[in-house]
Amino acid sequence: MANSPSVDKIYEEYYQKVFSYINSRINNYHDSEDLCEEVFTKVLKNIDKFDETKSALSTWIFNITKNTLTDFYRTRHESYELLDNYEYEASDSDVSETQLADLAMALERLNSEERDIIVLRYYEGYSLKEVGEKMRISYGIVKLRHNSALKKMKECMGY
Repeated sequence: MANSPSVDKIYEEYYQKVFSYINSRINNYHDSEDLCEEVFTKVLKNIDKFDETKSALSTWIFNITKNTLTDFYRTRHESYELLDNYEYEASDSDVSETQLADLAMALERLNSEERDIIVLRYYEGYSLKEVGEKMRISYGIVKLRHNSALKKMKECMGY
Protein backbone atom coordinates (compact mmCIF):
# COMPACT_ATOMS: atom_id res chain seq x y z
CA MET A 1 0.00 0.00 0.00
CA ALA A 2 1.88 3.05 -1.24
CA ASN A 3 1.60 6.29 0.73
CA SER A 4 -0.50 4.60 3.39
CA PRO A 5 -1.19 6.29 6.70
CA SER A 6 0.37 4.71 9.74
CA VAL A 7 -1.62 2.14 11.66
CA ASP A 8 -1.66 4.55 14.62
CA LYS A 9 -3.28 7.26 12.49
CA ILE A 10 -5.80 4.77 11.11
CA TYR A 11 -6.66 3.70 14.65
CA GLU A 12 -7.02 7.31 15.83
CA GLU A 13 -9.20 8.26 12.86
CA TYR A 14 -11.48 5.22 12.72
CA TYR A 15 -11.67 3.73 16.22
CA GLN A 16 -14.64 5.80 17.41
CA LYS A 17 -16.54 5.31 14.15
CA VAL A 18 -16.00 1.54 14.21
CA PHE A 19 -16.82 1.29 17.92
CA SER A 20 -20.02 3.34 17.50
CA TYR A 21 -21.14 1.25 14.57
CA ILE A 22 -20.51 -2.03 16.38
CA ASN A 23 -22.08 -0.84 19.63
CA SER A 24 -25.19 0.36 17.79
CA ARG A 25 -25.59 -3.16 16.41
CA ILE A 26 -24.99 -5.25 19.52
CA ASN A 27 -25.61 -2.73 22.30
CA ASN A 28 -23.11 -4.34 24.67
CA TYR A 29 -20.17 -2.12 25.61
CA HIS A 30 -17.74 -4.91 26.52
CA ASP A 31 -18.50 -7.03 23.45
CA SER A 32 -18.21 -3.87 21.34
CA GLU A 33 -14.75 -3.15 22.75
CA ASP A 34 -13.67 -6.75 22.07
CA LEU A 35 -15.00 -6.69 18.52
CA CYS A 36 -13.44 -3.29 17.84
CA GLU A 37 -10.09 -4.69 19.01
CA GLU A 38 -10.61 -7.64 16.68
CA VAL A 39 -11.33 -5.31 13.73
CA PHE A 40 -8.15 -3.33 14.26
CA THR A 41 -6.13 -6.51 14.72
CA LYS A 42 -7.40 -7.61 11.30
CA VAL A 43 -6.62 -4.17 9.84
CA LEU A 44 -3.05 -4.36 11.17
CA LYS A 45 -2.59 -7.94 9.99
CA ASN A 46 -3.94 -7.21 6.48
CA ILE A 47 -2.84 -3.61 5.88
CA ASP A 48 -0.42 -4.77 3.20
CA LYS A 49 -3.35 -6.30 1.28
CA PHE A 50 -5.30 -3.02 1.13
CA ASP A 51 -5.45 -1.65 -2.42
CA GLU A 52 -6.37 2.01 -2.57
CA THR A 53 -7.19 1.66 -6.29
CA LYS A 54 -10.07 -0.69 -5.44
CA SER A 55 -11.70 1.16 -2.53
CA ALA A 56 -11.27 3.92 0.00
CA LEU A 57 -9.66 3.03 3.31
CA SER A 58 -12.96 3.73 5.09
CA THR A 59 -14.81 1.26 2.84
CA TRP A 60 -12.16 -1.40 3.44
CA ILE A 61 -12.34 -0.90 7.22
CA PHE A 62 -16.15 -0.92 7.13
CA ASN A 63 -16.12 -4.25 5.27
CA ILE A 64 -13.78 -5.74 7.87
CA THR A 65 -16.12 -4.41 10.58
CA LYS A 66 -19.21 -5.84 8.88
CA ASN A 67 -17.57 -9.23 8.42
CA THR A 68 -16.39 -9.28 12.03
CA LEU A 69 -19.95 -8.55 13.21
CA THR A 70 -21.33 -11.25 10.93
CA ASP A 71 -18.86 -13.74 12.41
CA PHE A 72 -19.85 -12.62 15.91
CA TYR A 73 -23.53 -13.31 15.21
CA ARG A 74 -22.78 -16.64 13.59
CA THR A 75 -20.67 -17.88 16.49
CA ARG A 76 -23.34 -16.82 18.96
CA HIS A 77 -25.98 -18.49 16.76
CA GLU A 78 -27.96 -15.29 16.58
CA SER A 79 -29.75 -14.35 13.42
CA TYR A 80 -29.28 -10.89 12.04
CA GLU A 81 -30.37 -11.15 8.45
CA LEU A 82 -29.68 -7.53 7.63
CA LEU A 83 -25.94 -7.84 8.25
CA ASP A 84 -25.68 -11.07 6.27
CA ASN A 85 -27.29 -9.47 3.23
CA TYR A 86 -25.81 -5.98 3.46
CA GLU A 87 -23.23 -5.04 0.84
CA TYR A 88 -21.86 -1.54 0.38
CA GLU A 89 -21.40 -0.92 -3.34
CA ALA A 90 -21.47 2.83 -3.80
CA SER A 91 -18.38 4.10 -5.54
CA ASP A 92 -16.13 6.34 -3.54
CA SER A 93 -16.72 9.17 -6.01
CA ASP A 94 -20.45 9.20 -5.18
CA VAL A 95 -20.10 10.40 -1.60
CA SER A 96 -17.36 12.24 0.26
CA GLU A 97 -15.80 10.91 3.48
CA THR A 98 -17.43 13.80 5.38
CA GLN A 99 -20.85 12.98 3.95
CA LEU A 100 -20.39 9.32 4.89
CA ALA A 101 -19.41 10.29 8.41
CA ASP A 102 -22.45 12.61 8.68
CA LEU A 103 -24.71 9.87 7.38
CA ALA A 104 -23.24 7.34 9.82
CA MET A 105 -23.82 9.75 12.71
CA ALA A 106 -27.42 10.32 11.57
CA LEU A 107 -28.02 6.57 11.32
CA GLU A 108 -26.61 6.08 14.83
CA ARG A 109 -29.27 8.41 16.22
CA LEU A 110 -32.05 6.18 14.92
CA ASN A 111 -33.40 3.28 16.92
CA SER A 112 -32.60 -0.16 15.52
CA GLU A 113 -35.98 -0.58 13.81
CA GLU A 114 -35.76 2.79 12.05
CA ARG A 115 -32.16 2.05 11.03
CA ASP A 116 -33.18 -1.34 9.62
CA ILE A 117 -35.99 0.30 7.60
CA ILE A 118 -33.58 2.86 6.12
CA VAL A 119 -30.95 0.23 5.29
CA LEU A 120 -33.47 -2.14 3.72
CA ARG A 121 -35.09 0.67 1.73
CA TYR A 122 -32.05 2.59 0.47
CA TYR A 123 -29.14 0.14 0.62
CA GLU A 124 -30.99 -3.06 -0.22
CA GLY A 125 -33.47 -1.38 -2.57
CA TYR A 126 -36.66 -2.89 -1.17
CA SER A 127 -39.98 -1.09 -1.52
CA LEU A 128 -41.66 -0.02 1.72
CA LYS A 129 -44.17 -2.83 1.24
CA GLU A 130 -41.31 -5.35 0.93
CA VAL A 131 -39.61 -3.84 3.98
CA GLY A 132 -42.80 -4.41 5.95
CA GLU A 133 -43.00 -8.02 4.80
CA LYS A 134 -39.33 -8.64 5.59
CA MET A 135 -39.61 -7.08 9.06
CA ARG A 136 -43.08 -8.56 9.69
CA ILE A 137 -44.77 -5.22 10.34
CA SER A 138 -47.61 -3.55 8.46
CA TYR A 139 -47.04 -1.29 5.49
CA GLY A 140 -48.69 1.61 7.35
CA ILE A 141 -46.34 1.30 10.31
CA VAL A 142 -43.31 1.01 8.00
CA LYS A 143 -44.40 4.13 6.15
CA LEU A 144 -44.81 6.12 9.38
CA ARG A 145 -41.49 4.94 10.83
CA HIS A 146 -39.71 5.52 7.52
CA ASN A 147 -40.93 9.13 7.42
CA SER A 148 -39.98 9.64 11.06
CA ALA A 149 -36.49 8.21 10.46
CA LEU A 150 -35.93 10.44 7.43
CA LYS A 151 -37.03 13.48 9.41
CA LYS A 152 -34.60 12.64 12.24
CA MET A 153 -31.76 12.09 9.79
CA LYS A 154 -32.44 15.38 7.98
CA GLU A 155 -32.45 17.26 11.28
CA CYS A 156 -29.23 15.58 12.36
CA MET A 157 -27.55 16.44 9.06
CA GLY A 158 -28.79 20.03 9.11
CA TYR A 159 -31.25 19.86 6.22
